[in-house]
Amino acid sequence: MFSSAKEKKLAKGTVSGIQKSGYLTKSAKNGSGIWKQRYFVLTNNTLTYFSDHKKTDVAKGDVLLTEAATIEGFEEEGVKFGFKVSTQFVTMKMAAEHSEERKVWVNAIRVVIAELGNSMRGYLHKAGRFLEAKQVRKFFMLHNDCLTYHSDLYKTSIIQGLRMFSGKTTVETEGPKTLIMKTNLKDNKFWKLRAENEEERDKWVNAVREKVSKLGFMEVDYENTKVDDVSKESLHTGFLSARPKSGNVEWEDRFFVLTESELYQFEDDSSMAPEHVYVLSPNCSVFETKLQEHSFEFVTNSKVLHVQGENAEVTAGWIKKLREAINNSKAITNDPLLEAAKKQKAIFYDVIFETKKPLGLVLERSGNWALVKLANQDTTHVSIGSALTTVNGDEVILADYTKTIQRLTAWQPPLSLGFRLAPEKRGWLTKQGRGRKSKRKNWKPRYFVLAEGRLSYFSNDGKDAVLKGVIHLMGSAVSLVHRSETSQYFCFKVVSGITGIIMQGLTVDEMMEWASAIYHAISVANGGGYLLDVEKDRLKQLELEKNKGEQGGKAEVELLEKTQIEIATSKEAKDAAEQLEKARLEAEIAEKTGDDEAAKKARQLEEEQKRKVEEAKKREEEAVKSKKEAESVVEEINSELAQMELKKADSQAIIIDRSKSNWTDPRTRVEEVKEEGGGEKKEVKKEEEVVVVAKKEGGEKGVKKEEEVKKKENEVKKEEEVKVEETAAPTQEKEKEKEKEKEKEKEKEEEGGQDQDEEDDSDSSSEESSSPPPPPLAHDKSRRRSSVPIVPPPVPVAPPPEEDSDEEETKFTKKHIQTKDLKARTVTPGDPAPLLTPDELRTVFATVDHGVVKGQLNPMLFGTLIRSITNCKNLFDEMNMFSFFNTSGDGVIDVEEFLDGCKRIGEERDGRCTVFYRGLVKYHQSQGFVL
Repeated sequence: MFSSAKEKKLAKGTVSGIQKSGYLTKSAKNGSGIWKQRYFVLTNNTLTYFSDHKKTDVAKGDVLLTEAATIEGFEEEGVKFGFKVSTQFVTMKMAAEHSEERKVWVNAIRVVIAELGNSMRGYLHKAGRFLEAKQVRKFFMLHNDCLTYHSDLYKTSIIQGLRMFSGKTTVETEGPKTLIMKTNLKDNKFWKLRAENEEERDKWVNAVREKVSKLGFMEVDYENTKVDDVSKESLHTGFLSARPKSGNVEWEDRFFVLTESELYQFEDDSSMAPEHVYVLSPNCSVFETKLQEHSFEFVTNSKVLHVQGENAEVTAGWIKKLREAINNSKAITNDPLLEAAKKQKAIFYDVIFETKKPLGLVLERSGNWALVKLANQDTTHVSIGSALTTVNGDEVILADYTKTIQRLTAWQPPLSLGFRLAPEKRGWLTKQGRGRKSKRKNWKPRYFVLAEGRLSYFSNDGKDAVLKGVIHLMGSAVSLVHRSETSQYFCFKVVSGITGIIMQGLTVDEMMEWASAIYHAISVANGGGYLLDVEKDRLKQLELEKNKGEQGGKAEVELLEKTQIEIATSKEAKDAAEQLEKARLEAEIAEKTGDDEAAKKARQLEEEQKRKVEEAKKREEEAVKSKKEAESVVEEINSELAQMELKKADSQAIIIDRSKSNWTDPRTRVEEVKEEGGGEKKEVKKEEEVVVVAKKEGGEKGVKKEEEVKKKENEVKKEEEVKVEETAAPTQEKEKEKEKEKEKEKEKEEEGGQDQDEEDDSDSSSEESSSPPPPPLAHDKSRRRSSVPIVPPPVPVAPPPEEDSDEEETKFTKKHIQTKDLKARTVTPGDPAPLLTPDELRTVFATVDHGVVKGQLNPMLFGTLIRSITNCKNLFDEMNMFSFFNTSGDGVIDVEEFLDGCKRIGEERDGRCTVFYRGLVKYHQSQGFVL
């Protein structure tokens, strides 16, 4: 049946065009009256059902929908919301949980049936691979991206053969009835099919060609592309060392060719076909990393490529060329995630600072966007991960990062800052675990939280939820996963750095909702992506509205003038008519009295007045016509403005007010573990919450609130003391043993900083089997970029495993390594950070020099810098560092003291391995800015 293992794998793949999925209750075919719950998947051709959503590799059965199919609802004893689908071949009875669900399913199936006239399926004779004379009759079905065949129309859930399309797929005719479908790739494979007649053959040929034409670009289209073919129109070429997919230590030299729309990876500079092709789009990004010396990563919509230049100059050249190519690239057409992400709601908010003081905001660079790295959310009302959009009402979302920071330097109140909120979403998904002892992958439900530029997942959604993992979205990519990779429907994956996770939604809608939300969030974290084009269109629309508004104003002024002209000409015509009537009467009187001369003059005057009346009426008609034209212009402009307002109201933007009176703390919007280790003790968390509540309530209310909480804690303690007294001696001994074990664990944590929190997503067959402890933190090997801030995030990131490893993908420490002194807190053994020059240190000093007296850092300003580069939240540690730098003891740190303190730490090799000095170097490299 299949010529290769790859085709066998593809045979498991789902056909495209899934319209709806979910659980329904199904009646047995034998009419026994037995109803069972089944998982249904509705495609463009069939209604297929499985035992459940976790076992979709083998279908229980399906119904081939036809144009003559009918669907109707029914109710019988024990079945309230039933409906049945009937074709000329089979009838299937199903039932939903409620009427609304039945209505949705019935409508979805009717839509598929209505569109079957455009589908193509039927019996064809397929020639054998070795003996063309031996032809077998099979039932073929044409899908959006492939052609499948089955034994007959009753067993379409079992795919016997599958041929995926590419942009190079061709269909040729041979004789009156035969068609030959070729991939035109290096495998030279083809299908030779025979129809019943020439008319039917031509229908198949045209249908396949139409599907292929809609595919757009596919990487396999370039399998036969030589280096010489693409080098002629290249923007940049050269050798780079690429990190192998297997994650081996030794990186492999590869030849790369950059064109306007693709990046080609060849084995060498004389290869006949590329190993990989990466498609450029506005959503791609480039970041420097510290995986190797002079290394960087190239992030596409679905992949992350890690490469290393021979030297700093080579790396800088590639980064520059890639960013230029990305800026000039076009969006990928027919990308379902991009289209879905464009429908995501964007939330904007403004914050106004009335007084001059340190704001506690730390901005980091991502592309040309300034993202909020750290923020005192209680006082600033600014959420972490937000992107700066306006400064004092002026748009900066498309401005250069350095120019934006220049505007913020030495700011004066009032300062108005506008932000785009990092996308947020939370809910349950099924996550694929990585087993340590076998290649089998298990799936476990996890509660996911998307917020603040991170994707976190927990054991559950309760207060006792354990943080199982965090993926920082800066430098990440998300993509849909073909069923051939997981044997499951509705899967998508997030790749970050050298690791990633695969998640599964219950339905196709849930998959798209999550994947598009993450796509949107990644675009914000990576400095814009497709949002840059969206912002350009938005600004164009604003400019168009402004111009249209100005046109409307001018048109209204013109209408007013023409209205006045109409009134004047109307009056003139009326006066002329009155004069005409007066001249006519005078002429009649003169004629009656016999005064011929007077009558003659009167008649002459009458004729003159008639001419004036005709001229006045003509001017009046012209004025009326001109006024109507002006009214039409004003009406048209007002209609266009109304449509713009309507479109804006239905746009993907939501404006929220973050004034102190109605602002909601983001920590109440998204339930997320904030502790740096993800597992701080509940008692500590409660104490922190009490302080926050006391600060928010203020005055007597805050004190009362704090006293009430303390009283409750004291009552709980008393109850515990009573329980302890009633407990038997053996229980006390057990408690003592537990305390000793805890002390030993603490000692181990202080000595080696080893992780004590085991990830339970392993694929071990036994739940009780123990897992080996995770490796120690290796901060020097985590992704570090100089193009964006490299300050360690609030949630510590453990060393990610190799991509193909069966080890757990993420490990997290419960606590940071605790020492008495920040300047002595080391990361890991390794090469020390580079020594900063005095000029570079002065640059760092200037980013926080916003006090009343310039050239001096008070404890608050210095503490802000410490928190931004070390994530320290311990006031005692901060004051120790302040004392270390403030050698004069006058309560402020001047430039010379700052330089001297950094010099004393940096002169020692070990000193440059500390968290403080490494963070200081990264802060300088990242062009961070503190407000």
